[in-house]
Amino acid sequence: MRVPLVVLTAVAAVVLAGCGEPVDTAKQTFPRSTVPAGQIETGTTTGKPKTNDEAFSNDVLRKVDPCALLSEDILASLGTPADNRMQDFGSCSNYMEDKDGKDLNITIYVGETINGATGADENIGGLPSFESELDDKTACFVSAITSTNPNFGIRVQVGGEGKDLCAAGRTVLTGIIAMVREDPPEREEKRGSVASTDPCTLLDPEQIKTAVGADTEVSPYSLHWCNWVGDNINVGIWIRTGYDPKDDTVDPGAAVDIGSGITAYQSPTEGSASCRLEWRHRSSGTDGADEIVEVDFDNSDAPAGDNGCPSAITIAKLVIPELPKP
Repeated sequence: MRVPLVVLTAVAAVVLAGCGEPVDTAKQTFPRSTVPAGQIETGTTTGKPKTNDEAFSNDVLRKVDPCALLSEDILASLGTPADNRMQDFGSCSNYMEDKDGKDLNITIYVGETINGATGADENIGGLPSFESELDDKTACFVSAITSTNPNFGIRVQVGGEGKDLCAAGRTVLTGIIAMVREDPPEREEKRGSVASTDPCTLLDPEQIKTAVGADTEVSPYSLHWCNWVGDNINVGIWIRTGYDPKDDTVDPGAAVDIGSGITAYQSPTEGSASCRLEWRHRSSGTDGADEIVEVDFDNSDAPAGDNGCPSAITIAKLVIPELPKP
């Protein structure tokens, strides 16, 4: 299932700002402890949970290999690991068995928008954290907030048949946080890869205003997805992995030449001025893991007959020169 065009974030407006003083990790360990809900500290006292730590900066996390974070050591403490499966630049899964031989499915998300930050009343590895569980106990989500404005973080999703999935999630997240803090494993960068590109640097509001005549403000959604939001105009750039759009038999788009030797595939939404435009930036050599650039455009006040695709193409032509050359 595709993610809808241009996700507009409505993260709770809780100010978790302020960098504070660095935590002395050489002298301080970080037990899982409780802090008052809605009163997340910023690390002015050693040992308290702290956001906006340079060890977990967006630039650091954007380069991290998420599958390397699901290490054999961490997973073996929970049962019998399977092979890791990369889901996206910031996501990896392992569908393993717990110590009782039951299914234990673990997925991590690095640099995702973290909703519900007001519930971050726990301390895992020195970061404000919280957990939530489905009513039927079949899945648990354990999240740590790494940076604010917007709230980004690391989330561990655990599903399966075991009794305490949240405990497994805490174990995984604790290990991941320690690994990133001490020696973050970076993905092997290939020439021309967009994996570590910050999508919010590819456009600025003035370019968008010149291109489509609307004022917008930048609104990051994840480390690999950025939106520019206006009164009626929304623009999104998503850097992801996937199949080459030309081979999409489920939701094929119409081929269009957007210049610079690139053929993109456009998919307008019927009855509205919403258009998705995507192309393969670089082949990874792995089935389903090519590097894809997606431009989404939406105009809620478009004139009749405007499907949004011409504007999406205009935006794409601004983005292409800013991308690494494959």
